[in-house]
Amino acid sequence: MEVALRRLDGVASVSISTRTNIIEVTYKPNASFQPAGIREAVAKVAAKIVQLQIVARGRLEADGSNHYFVAGKDRFLLTGVTLPPADKSVSITGTVDDSAKPFKLKIVGSSPAASR
Repeated sequence: MEVALRRLDGVASVSISTRTNIIEVTYKPNASFQPAGIREAVAKVAAKIVQLQIVARGRLEADGSNHYFVAGKDRFLLTGVTLPPADKSVSITGTVDDSAKPFKLKIVGSSPAASR
């Protein structure tokens, strides 16, 4: 599974903890989030993903009544929370529902992103 995850486009590193049953996939800057590829790699060892969680830096934007989090090439529809658009970068931790596009993101934590 680790080899299959490392072969996904844009993956920088993979960390697997058998103690906590957590797989961490880190993408290179400007790479796209690929939940289908992650699910396929995990399925090869007859395992199941219970939850996809991301930690990302991006920006918030509004489009009518919808709010989005944009990180690199990815755009996530925010669910369960209404945030005003922000001009500055923000760091987000959230759970992803990848059953439809755009992916749905439920924010569980956020903070202003540090300047680079």
